[in-house]
Amino acid sequence: MVIKKANKESLTAAELKEIKKHLLEMKEDAAARLKDKKNMDMPEAEVGDPIDDASKSLDKEILFELSGNAHNTIEQIEAALRKIDKGIYGTCEYCRQPIPKKRIKALPFARYCVNCQHSTEKHRE
Repeated sequence: MVIKKANKESLTAAELKEIKKHLLEMKEDAAARLKDKKNMDMPEAEVGDPIDDASKSLDKEILFELSGNAHNTIEQIEAALRKIDKGIYGTCEYCRQPIPKKRIKALPFARYCVNCQHSTEKHRE
């Protein structure tokens, strides 16, 4: 009979519950920020000089980028919540090794361990 040692990187049920609670709070916060950004969307001005137009255009681009980031964050959080429900949370999607607890605490919706994240970023460059 082989007795498996508890992996020090394995998450306990209490830790998973706390992470899930934190992810749900993060999701609510991101959704609220997204709603605020949509409410801030500026109406078109009737008249304005080229500098006003350029400034408004830049403001809209920034709001659009922030909205995109909020959507992306919400999608990543939802993916992490699905992993918790499936019992596969905390495992690197590339190497299938446990993601260190320090990384999970820093970025609860991390998909990769640090080494694999670094590798994927290198390949993108």
